Amino acid sequence: MSPLAPSEWHSIEAPVMRTEPPGPRSREILERIGRRAYPGLAEGLAPLAVASKRAWTVTDADDNVYLDLASASASVPLGACREELIAPAVEALHRFGNEDSHALASELTAELGERLLAIAPPSVSRFDIALNGTEAVEIAIKIMRRATGRPVVLAFHGAYHGESTVTAALGAEHAEISRGLRGLVPGFVHVPYPHPYRSPLRDARPGGSGDPTVDYLRDHVLFHALDPSEVAGVVIEPVLGSGGCVAPPDPFWPALGDLCAEHGWLLCADEVKTGMGRSGRMLAIERWGVEPDLICLGKALGGGVMPIGALLGSERALGGFDDVPTGSTWSWLPAACAAALATLDLYAREPVLEHVAELERLASGRLDELRDRFEAIGDVRAVGCFLAVEFVRDHETRERWPELQDAVAAGMCRRGVIADSSTTSLNLQPSLVMPAEALDRAFDIVGESIADALARPST
Repeated sequence: MSPLAPSEWHSIEAPVMRTEPPGPRSREILERIGRRAYPGLAEGLAPLAVASKRAWTVTDADDNVYLDLASASASVPLGACREELIAPAVEALHRFGNEDSHALASELTAELGERLLAIAPPSVSRFDIALNGTEAVEIAIKIMRRATGRPVVLAFHGAYHGESTVTAALGAEHAEISRGLRGLVPGFVHVPYPHPYRSPLRDARPGGSGDPTVDYLRDHVLFHALDPSEVAGVVIEPVLGSGGCVAPPDPFWPALGDLCAEHGWLLCADEVKTGMGRSGRMLAIERWGVEPDLICLGKALGGGVMPIGALLGSERALGGFDDVPTGSTWSWLPAACAAALATLDLYAREPVLEHVAELERLASGRLDELRDRFEAIGDVRAVGCFLAVEFVRDHETRERWPELQDAVAAGMCRRGVIADSSTTSLNLQPSLVMPAEALDRAFDIVGESIADALARPST
């Protein structure tokens, strides 16, 4: 078992399937929700109703026990319902209840801000508070424009930054997320993410920056379409999360840094999903030695216990003005700060990142085996505990095969593994403390599900 697991987790058995999902009780609950809820709410990750969560497992209303490879969209990094993370939040609720940290701050605000800056690179020296990752990104956009006096923000195809009006327009994971909104929110320009498998920009040009994406920005976007003096900066996920667990090639980061420095652009790293260890570092930018001007945090920052977000920034970005309203009433509730501080404590005292490296090595080997075994797999990726399988109809054209991807995810669910069939790939996001043997078993089920889906005539 994982060396990080509480002792009572060591006896967990999973998966255990008593009925094919959705079982009768789950079906009843889902139908109750569907009768009155906004129809889009019914489009869940898996056909089940959750009864409880524990460690790296989900138990549904019909007593099926699943291995959880979604981790609440990577928001539960250290196992679900962990007492040493819950207890400080409960104590803070008893002590403070609800308090707006904009209006009445506590020592918890000071301590958490200082702790976050301590794990960040030297480029950032200030913090601001947010309710969640989406709000942190919204604040970052305001700050970038105010700090530079420039209107345009560059972003990337495939990126997900949230689903509010502004963050949906900033992101470009899939057109449906921003449908009806992009024309209402100007000021964003998108270019291909430096995706080693999918980018249409194959090679850096001779004498260029060393990276084809940055060459495209320099030679085409800034020549034909956009004056660099109008650009406030760049927002980027250091690893595409929902967009397929993709890491840029190493030459991209110094080339992008040089471009930002040349034109006075701010570089904002959206670490909402990549931060807090999922990449194998506390912050994914550490993998490449990047020192951004702004860092957005959320999701796992609350340890899977409370919602919380944060924006970290340089003096230029966050230190030169005080007239931009930020955050919301529930930002940095004392209980959320307490949970985040307990989460940071756990990372400090336990070898979480070392375990993530172990899981990455295991996953890389198992993913390579799957790619060698199945012609329908075009690419596999492992960056820490960001894992992905991309299905294609044809290796030459790289045409995506979403029907197969969804069939595999459904087959995994029937066998007791919950995964995220995203818009571009089958994403696997295990708990950072999941035992290696549990992840290994999950990969057995991935293989069984692929073989079964390919054998079905309807796929």
